[in-house]
Amino acid sequence: MRRIAVKLSPRQIQCLDLVRLGRTSPQIAQVLGLSARTVDQYVAEACARLQARNRTHAVAESLRLGLISQTTATASRPSRGVR
Repeated sequence: MRRIAVKLSPRQIQCLDLVRLGRTSPQIAQVLGLSARTVDQYVAEACARLQARNRTHAVAESLRLGLISQTTATASRPSRGVR
């Protein structure tokens, strides 16, 4: 099995990290100060770069490749109004 080098932007990584925690696009948008549509675009581009079929697959691939971890600092910060 060949490993392919995949580069994601810091925002794509932040979005996938919050997707990993089960956050929706509107929730991620609130945390990062973006629109939900922008979050969807970041996630869609990450999916394309990772050759993932959906958000869940993108998170799994990101974890497998070490692009995000199960204890990434971005996701551990609590946010007001997001449960």
